[in-house]
Order: sequence, then C-alpha cells, then structure tokens
Amino acid sequence: MTVSVAENTKSPFYPKNSTYIQNQSKSFIRRVGQYELEISGALTWIIIAGYLQGFEFARSCLLVSYEQAPGSYGKGIKDIYFVCFWVIVITFARNTLMNHVCHPLAQRGGMHSFAKRQKLAEQTSMCVYYSIFWVVGMYLMYHSPHWMNTSQYWIDYPHTLISRGMKTYYLIQVSFYIQQTYAINVESRRKDHYAMIIHHLITGTLLVASYYSNFTRIGNAVLCCMDLADVLLPLAKILKYTHRNILCDITFGLFAIVWPVTRHGFFTIIVWATAVEPPQYIDMKWEPEKEKYFTPLTQKIYLSLFMSLNIIMLYWFAMILKVIFGVLSGKNAEDVRSDDEDNGETDHQRQTKKKKN
Repeated sequence: MTVSVAENTKSPFYPKNSTYIQNQSKSFIRRVGQYELEISGALTWIIIAGYLQGFEFARSCLLVSYEQAPGSYGKGIKDIYFVCFWVIVITFARNTLMNHVCHPLAQRGGMHSFAKRQKLAEQTSMCVYYSIFWVVGMYLMYHSPHWMNTSQYWIDYPHTLISRGMKTYYLIQVSFYIQQTYAINVESRRKDHYAMIIHHLITGTLLVASYYSNFTRIGNAVLCCMDLADVLLPLAKILKYTHRNILCDITFGLFAIVWPVTRHGFFTIIVWATAVEPPQYIDMKWEPEKEKYFTPLTQKIYLSLFMSLNIIMLYWFAMILKVIFGVLSGKNAEDVRSDDEDNGETDHQRQTKKKKN
C-alpha cells in the first residue's frame, strides 16, 4: 500500500528527516513540472503584453540592452532579466512543441505508449534547438574575425562590445543550459544523469564567466564544436523511435564520426590556444577598470574547466564506442545512456496508475 507524503505531514510528530525533505523536494518539483506549460506560458505572454504597452522592464526581458554604438552592445544588470525571461520562453516553447505537436503526431502514427512518445518528444525538442543554434552560431562565427583564427581570441582584448546577434545568441545559450539543468531533474533519469548535470553546470559556468570577462569569441567557437553532435544524436534517436532503423544507423554513424572530430579534435585546438597563445597577444594582468580579467590564475581556472568537460566527453565517447561495437556485431544503434523506464504503458494504464496513487 502506498502512503502519501501529504497524509504523513498532517501529524505534528512526523520526523523531519533527510528522506522526508528529499521526498518533499521531489514532490514540489513534480508539481511544478505538471503545470510548467501553463506557468511559463502565462509569464511569457505577460512580458510580451508589457512590452507592447511600453514597459521598460518588459523590453529588457524580451530584447538585449546596453547599445553603446549602432549594432554594438555592452553588458549590465539587465542581462540577467533577459536570461531569466528566456529560460521561461524556452520552457514554454519546449512544452508546446512536445505536448501539442510531438505527442499528437506520434499518437496518430500509432505510438500508443506514453513513455515512448515522451522520449520522442524530448529528442525532437533537443534536435530542433541544437539545429537552430548550431546554424546561428556558425553564421556568427563565419562573419567574425575569429573564424578559423584562434589568435583573434586574444588580439585587441578585451572585446567589450559585441554585435546584437552575438549577444542575443550567447545569452539565450546561457538560458538554455539553465533550463536544461532544471529539465533533466523533472524528466525520467538516464544512466548518465549526474554526468549530465555536471556537464551542464560546467558549461553554464564557462558561458557566464566568458561573457563577463569578454571572451565570447572563445565561447562561440566552443559551442559550435559541441552543438553539431547534439543535432545528430537526437535525430538518430528520433529515427530509432519511429522504426527507421537503417536511417538511424546511418545517422548514428555520422554522429560517431562528428563527435571525435569536433569534440576531441577542434575542441582540443581551442584548449591548446587557451594554454599557449595568450602571452603572445595580451599582458595577462587583472585590470577590472579596463575590463581585463585574464591572468595566469584565471587561465588555469578556464583550463581546469575545459579539462573537466573533456573528461565527461571521454566518458560519453566510451559509451559511443560500445554502441559502435554493437552495430558492427549486427545490432541496431541504441543509446546506452537512455533510462530503463520504458515499460510501454499506454495512456489509459498511466491514468489508472495515477488514480491508484
């Protein structure tokens, strides 16, 4: 028999131990998760309505601030409003896509298991996001001085002013990693749950630190290295869930090629540039009044975060190799990081289970 937390908490003698607090925390997160579409949608439309009415706060949430010259933007406290609002927008857009597009289409296509439809919806949202932002990131880098030129990370540092496009792109990426840190804690857990949390925390820290210390060029390059693989893996999963196994294997094969090239090849070039090139172009002094924040100490911090990220990616690459060996032995490509909770229950069974609880 299941005993609800709510019933136990009525007693003043219910022990407030760590298990109880943990269960309450999980219960709160789940309750928020049940209504995140309505909450995020309401907040999004309130801000849009405020912008249309001319409220400055709403404008700071919706659009980037601090234009210092035509097309050139600096930094400030209003950037936090922008990031927070776009966390909400991403949550709303993601839930709308998943619940009102992916689930209905999958159900019409004969996918009756809620768990399978949910996985398909999650991967579709990831594929859409990374596809958009990889293309945008590559476009911005191609039209920037640091395209295929790591010395431009340091020449004329600090790069205190950036374009409207780069600022919007960069801050929305910060918002995305904040939103994803929340999302992976409300969805079904995968085998690499804690590795994913650590990855998102490190990436978020690098994004915020590089934005504040005027190293958005490096951040843009790193994101472009990472995002292409994150387009192909969800796409392979989508093809697998829709039983297009040959296309799934081909896509996974492309992913298996792209991953080491971009995440262990190009990324290593960026890490090497960070370790070797700075003394050739900058004085590496801490001068906040000039917005210079790159010193031997901060260099070591960045390199430590890069190497931590690389360790997690090597762990994932070992999983990828496991799948490759499976494919070579005649099996279909299957993500070994996925959770084991897909029991194939239908919507009716899921609703019945909810009522029993």
